[in-house]
Amino acid sequence: MRLRLIERVPFMLCHAGHRPLNTRGQTVKRLTDIHEAARLDALAQYQQTGALPADALDRLTTLAARLFRVPVAFVSLIDDQRQFFTSRYGLNISGTAREVAFCDHTLAQGDILCVPDTLADSRFRDNPLVHGYPHIRFYAGIPLSTPDGHHIGTVCLTDTQPRTPLTDADRQHLADIAALVMDRMEVHRLEVLRHASQQRLQAISATSPDAIICTDLRRGITFWNPAAAALFGYDEKEMSGQYVAALIPERCQIDYRNELDRLSADEAAISQPRTMQIWGLRRDGQEFPAEVSFSGWREDGERLVGMIIRDVTARHESEARLCELASLDMLTRLASRNAFMHQLGQLTEAGVPYTLLMTDLDGFKEVNDTLGHAAGDALLCHVAEQIRAVCTSAVTAARLGGDEFIILLPGESTEAALIAERLIAAIQTPFRYHDSPIVIGASTGIACYPEHGNDPSAVMSAADLALYRAKASGKGCCVLFLQAFREAEQQRRRFERELEAAVRQQQFVLYYQPRYDVQSGGLIACEALLRWQHPTRGLLLPAEFISMLVKSPLSVTLGEWIIRCALAQDRQWQLCSPLLRVSINLFPRQLTGTGLENVLRESAGGDACFVDLEVDEPQLTILIQDTPARFEAVKKTGASFVIDHYGKSLGAINLLLHGFVSGFKIDKSLTHEIEKSMRVRMLFRAIAALGKSLGISVAAEGVEDAEQQAFVTITQCDIMQGNGLCQPLTAGEFEILLVAEDGRRTHMIP
Repeated sequence: MRLRLIERVPFMLCHAGHRPLNTRGQTVKRLTDIHEAARLDALAQYQQTGALPADALDRLTTLAARLFRVPVAFVSLIDDQRQFFTSRYGLNISGTAREVAFCDHTLAQGDILCVPDTLADSRFRDNPLVHGYPHIRFYAGIPLSTPDGHHIGTVCLTDTQPRTPLTDADRQHLADIAALVMDRMEVHRLEVLRHASQQRLQAISATSPDAIICTDLRRGITFWNPAAAALFGYDEKEMSGQYVAALIPERCQIDYRNELDRLSADEAAISQPRTMQIWGLRRDGQEFPAEVSFSGWREDGERLVGMIIRDVTARHESEARLCELASLDMLTRLASRNAFMHQLGQLTEAGVPYTLLMTDLDGFKEVNDTLGHAAGDALLCHVAEQIRAVCTSAVTAARLGGDEFIILLPGESTEAALIAERLIAAIQTPFRYHDSPIVIGASTGIACYPEHGNDPSAVMSAADLALYRAKASGKGCCVLFLQAFREAEQQRRRFERELEAAVRQQQFVLYYQPRYDVQSGGLIACEALLRWQHPTRGLLLPAEFISMLVKSPLSVTLGEWIIRCALAQDRQWQLCSPLLRVSINLFPRQLTGTGLENVLRESAGGDACFVDLEVDEPQLTILIQDTPARFEAVKKTGASFVIDHYGKSLGAINLLLHGFVSGFKIDKSLTHEIEKSMRVRMLFRAIAALGKSLGISVAAEGVEDAEQQAFVTITQCDIMQGNGLCQPLTAGEFEILLVAEDGRRTHMIP
């Protein structure tokens, strides 16, 4: 009876003026048509918002192909007649008719469809995509489902050979990739819709799952939605008038401020919304990966900035896990270090010859420091693309870490140097990050198996040594490994171990070079100079070990020893010469760390006013940018800073503007040339006059003869020193000189 009543409903509706549906098949068709119309409407929302950034989905299709080790992977969107490949890997067509599309069956099934062998499946054995390009014998696809549940497309994998069915783990990985694809498409859709109508911002923000913030660049935050409060841990009242920069970690500040500058300075930026990856900072100090969509607009003549911020921790972790499974570097989609080393091990074990190109970027740190980490990441991806384009014969390529890459070429490649040169040239081609041109260089080391090593570690080490030589040769070039490099490296490491032992065992001694007053000729100071009393090689001058020592953390330990010894010695000498000053050369690490102030105070007896701390001009230029507060803190001990080797390099005149600089030493390279060049004499005079006009002490080093001494006197320098005046002396020899000088002064007093 119930069945009859149900079957009579369409007839009754017909009499009520509705279209007659007198069979269950017609009812199903009508419902199907309604569902398809809704699906096409949903699809249109993603198509109308415009294309995603070029690599937004390509990275995921590459990941899918690598993870499942298939030759073809693609993302498709399906309308009423065709399927369109919005991203594809290993596929040379942009779409197919819907009636032959495997993906249409995936949509109809509403779940993962796996066809292990298409020729064994009656639905597909006669399909033209099986018998013609792309010759599909294996297919696996999963629907792309919108938040409303509409299936608008698929993520698919195909192979030209039959394969085993997907495992449960495979199905989960494919579902994860589809979720990442849909997530990126949904973010892009919402971003464009929101930017298209700024007046809707407040209306949609109350229920938005994403943080939405508006800020006046002068007055701070003007709007803060509930999702922002949940994301960052601050309520709207707390953040009103505050600045968004407080929610960004220090390492990402450059990226954030660059984007604000773009929105402030570029009127066209208002109509060009942009999304960037950055890190956010919660109230409790926890950092999280975030995707921020920026837009700008004018309101009452003021430039406002809107930000839609999404916590992408889940996406970040999911993609990182899939990349690890696929043995890919998450950023560049080159092979990971572990995958590369595994392949290298297999080739070595099989005795197959190969060649390595190890490439390091020149100037990468400057890009990060000036344009931000987002620019650095974009540059690394650009370099990866150049590697793919140039090294077409490569077996594989990997990013080892940071800005270092390695390419594996088959055989003992005779064309390795040529390929390396082409790659260097390609990397040096200017690359544009938004509106900023980036020019960067590269250096490459080349090594071969088995010629340069018997195992992967040895060959990698050889390539690394060759790379080191390439960078030392002026960068921007490639160098083939030679056995002499390894011998030199072994010798360097032995010397490094000896140096470490020397610091621990206090094998160093101090010599003291007298410094004289230019006008009176009297001994007024000394410079403490380091010497290494090597147990087998005898007394070594700094030129033989200082470059290695500067890079070592041991330089701090040794530097403190120098200060204590030199100041203790000078205080003893002050008993007979109270005004005697001492100059000490600092290692860079002493100014980047802490503790220098305490060592000075303790060693000087509370007031280090008789101490001159010398810092090389190039090092001081860098240090004053990185740690300016350290100089002021050290100066409070009474010690004075002196610029050493002044005039040796360009661009250091601005160092004289800093109040902590009490003097400089004109580099001996200029002193030695004053007899030969009129230009040098003019430059020397100008430098000395500049110091005098600023009221700071001017010293000339490297004075070797009477003519140089006379010229230094004419230029009215304050202090002079050099081997022509007196060689560096041991502490005992200097004390004899000091006593004699004191006697001379006493004899001169009437």
